[in-house]
Amino acid sequence: MENKKTNPKKKQGKSLTKRITGWLHLWLGLVSGIIVLTVTLSGTAFVFCDEIIDLCGGNAKYVQVPANAKKMTPEELLAQFQRQVPDRKAFYFDTYKEVNRSFRIASATKPPKDKDAKKAEKPKDKGRGPRGIFAYHYLDPYTGKVLGSTKSYEFFYVVAHIHAQLLAGKFGKTVVGVASIIFFIQLIGGLILWWPKKWNKTTRTTAFKIKSGTKWRRKNYDFHNVFGFYSLLPAVFITITGLIMAYKVLTDLTQQTFGGIPDPHKITEKYEPKFDPDKKALSFTDFIDRNFKEVPEAKQIRMSIPRKDSTTVYNVVAAKFIGLKSIVDGKSREINKYTGDEINYPKEVLMHEVIEHMNFDLHVGYWGGMFGKIFTFIIGIICSSLPITGFLIWWGRRNKSSKKTKEIKNIHQHRKEEHHEQMV
Repeated sequence: MENKKTNPKKKQGKSLTKRITGWLHLWLGLVSGIIVLTVTLSGTAFVFCDEIIDLCGGNAKYVQVPANAKKMTPEELLAQFQRQVPDRKAFYFDTYKEVNRSFRIASATKPPKDKDAKKAEKPKDKGRGPRGIFAYHYLDPYTGKVLGSTKSYEFFYVVAHIHAQLLAGKFGKTVVGVASIIFFIQLIGGLILWWPKKWNKTTRTTAFKIKSGTKWRRKNYDFHNVFGFYSLLPAVFITITGLIMAYKVLTDLTQQTFGGIPDPHKITEKYEPKFDPDKKALSFTDFIDRNFKEVPEAKQIRMSIPRKDSTTVYNVVAAKFIGLKSIVDGKSREINKYTGDEINYPKEVLMHEVIEHMNFDLHVGYWGGMFGKIFTFIIGIICSSLPITGFLIWWGRRNKSSKKTKEIKNIHQHRKEEHHEQMV
């Protein structure tokens, strides 16, 4: 009698919570796996975009400095660029304090016809079309000669849009948003499934270590289980910052929580100078010289090139390093083109930009320099592996179950045949 009472306790299976969580974890993972894999891999690839773009620049990034030579003005260099590459339109340039660094121009191919000009003002999300193809060109700042170019800009633009919207516009953005929410649920569900029923030496070893000397199925399970746990907190953090960018309601809530304003563009125009055709704008050189003085640590300056003469505010970034979407030890400012003074926006408008950039830096790993990038890259690789290892766990169990079912059927068939022979 005692054995009958104690045996059920020994054979007690998973709790109802773990069974429900396990079912959700499996089917949500199978439904969203390919999308999550695409989003995490593209996001991981974007982490080192600045280093790869610099590498692609090669020797064109540097020049031999002629004796007693003087750098050409940005206006002269832009004119030289237009003459040598007439099928492209520049939209910003980078200049450097180092005398041997080349002048870099970001540009896009022009629309094939004038009637497409209006369409070009609203770039499509698919990485091609009226907006043209992005590229960086490197010019000798002393002669204006184009030294080389790289379309790595275009590559990472496409990668970023795969990550954000699968190159499918608003529909793709919705799909990525839903997949991100599912991934967040998967991470929480994974923690519930990982949590041992009892903590002892055996469960601690299983939960925190990958067992050596095991077959590939057990090894794959350990990779999914153990690495999934170690990457949990940063993965949750990266997912939340991504959701903040994906959903306006979360963006606005974040802005309001930290002292920003949801839509600053409604009030910025009040503080910007009015266009006056009789006034002359300062030269690009004036802006560059002034910003190098006001930001002493700056080694690089990026200036946007206004598309219209009526534009009265220039965006100027002065920093130690300026990447595709990163700023190291510096600042981005909106400057009056007539006076060179920074626009005195309200505090909440300035906070909007700070919060927006900070959230992006936290999402991509720019928060901690090279350490932050390496850390985020590793987490991205682990997150990219989770849909794969999870699928292999399911596939292995499915085949194992099918094999057992087949063996049982064979045994039953064999017994029927033996019984038939005895009857005969």
